[in-house]
Amino acid sequence: MPSGRTHDFITIVTGAVAAPVVLDSTLPDINPTNAMVLLGAYLVSGLLFSPDLDLKSAPYMRWRALRFVWKPYQHFVPHRSWISHSVLFGPVLRVLYFTLVMFLLTFLVLAGINALVPVDPTNTMLNVATQIRAWLEAHPVVIAYAAAGFMLGGAAHSLTDIVWSWIKRKTRRAFKTRS
Repeated sequence: MPSGRTHDFITIVTGAVAAPVVLDSTLPDINPTNAMVLLGAYLVSGLLFSPDLDLKSAPYMRWRALRFVWKPYQHFVPHRSWISHSVLFGPVLRVLYFTLVMFLLTFLVLAGINALVPVDPTNTMLNVATQIRAWLEAHPVVIAYAAAGFMLGGAAHSLTDIVWSWIKRKTRRAFKTRS
């Protein structure tokens, strides 16, 4: 399996190479903003929401004070399993997991504030959720590019692992047949 530095290098280089290609492409509704959303989601996926969050890895360490958020994920998701390294399911799971944990933490903080100063955590969360939903419904193309970038960032990691493992197997077999 490639090192964390190798994964980071691949993510950054492929993102940099892809940026001008995407801008010059015939993708639907492509413009500089949507291209940056695609590239930004790709980089965030590869550098922060990596499939290696199921380990004490470089992406895990990048979360610094929020690293505790990923402890349950590490406990329940086996490393290099189809759950974490799936091209589609892995990134979706990490985003949904992170969203749920952030929702729960926000709700707990609001409930704590409510104990000191009257604030309705349920209504506040409902208002925020309504505003987020309205924004999401108003910007489907941006969401599609963000989702595509996020999936591609996870895919770059998983495909690198697959290719690296294949090369190692082939190399081992070559050395065994020579011995």
